[in-house]
Amino acid sequence: MEEKTKKPIILIIDIDDDIGNVTGRSLIFGKDEVMKAAIDFAEKRPEDSDTNAIFAGLNLYENLKATSNDPEIAIVGGHATNNMLAQILIKDRVKQLLEKIGNKDVEFYLVSDGTDELLVAEVLRELAPIAGMRRVIVEQHLGVEGSYFLLARYIRKAIDDPKYSKYFLGIPGILIALFGILSVFGYIFLALKIILAVLGVFLILKGFNVEDRAYSLLTGFAKYLRETSHFQIAGIGILGVTILASVLAGYYSAISKENLIIFSGSIIANSIPILLAGFTLYIVVSRIFYKVTKSNLNILKETASIAIIISLAFAFAQLGVTLENYGLKVGIITGSEIINLFIGSGFLLYSVAGAGVAALIELADYLYFRRLKREEK
Repeated sequence: MEEKTKKPIILIIDIDDDIGNVTGRSLIFGKDEVMKAAIDFAEKRPEDSDTNAIFAGLNLYENLKATSNDPEIAIVGGHATNNMLAQILIKDRVKQLLEKIGNKDVEFYLVSDGTDELLVAEVLRELAPIAGMRRVIVEQHLGVEGSYFLLARYIRKAIDDPKYSKYFLGIPGILIALFGILSVFGYIFLALKIILAVLGVFLILKGFNVEDRAYSLLTGFAKYLRETSHFQIAGIGILGVTILASVLAGYYSAISKENLIIFSGSIIANSIPILLAGFTLYIVVSRIFYKVTKSNLNILKETASIAIIISLAFAFAQLGVTLENYGLKVGIITGSEIINLFIGSGFLLYSVAGAGVAALIELADYLYFRRLKREEK
């Protein structure tokens, strides 16, 4: 049986959406439309390398048309400033393209003018196989005068284009202004330290792509808040407050302690129980209250979780108090004494008791639903 040939789709990837900004369309489909866009873009931005990428895509289209099964061609734009958002938009627009074509048995040929666009291949692999990728490099021969002209054009682009100006002008401008202000008041060395710290943080953020990752996390969290119930939002708010309270309680209870034993005991006795109380309230508000409002009284699993958390809160509180009292008597502690403190404080007893209660609740939940299933049969 002869294997069915996949339909080739040539995607001209414009990750910063320069073509879309000029033509007003970020998804252009069909040879005629792509040709019109190429001419329009070349007239308005003749120096842009995206022009070469479009014509390279058209050249590939003609080659595939002569050798394969009815290819298609499209220009797909992303976003001007945010690389992560650009990849998301490109994926969504390619999905729209596939719906318009109506043929799911396809393969992609990617054409671009840089390395960033080829990263989109990892995103598009989820939609269809990548049959080939082509990076278009413009061949140029520049003399001294031409080199100065090209350098001047890049400098002008770094100043006028918001995508680049924030790095070439914005960040250096902040550092220079900070140095000047602090120098006026005589803090030259402090200014140098701050500038080095800010520059180091900036390099770390860009080097590990923290900016795009943070944007993705924040947009995902915002979407979650829009779609979730108000009980979940209230639970998250309570948990956030208790985490802050836990940190503050640990800090203010530990800053004046005399030795490491008292310090550790104070942290364990104050911070951890408050944090565990926050998780308990989160489960009660976001899970139990939500289920009750939906007339769902199956809350045994949540009850089991609460039993474990409460037992751990008591266990840590007792352990912390025991360590504090022991630290007031001695300045050092040995390994065997730590074991005795764990046992003598009741930490293990509370922990095991909580786990036992949770296990009994889980068993009751299992037996109850097993009986319900038998009755249904």
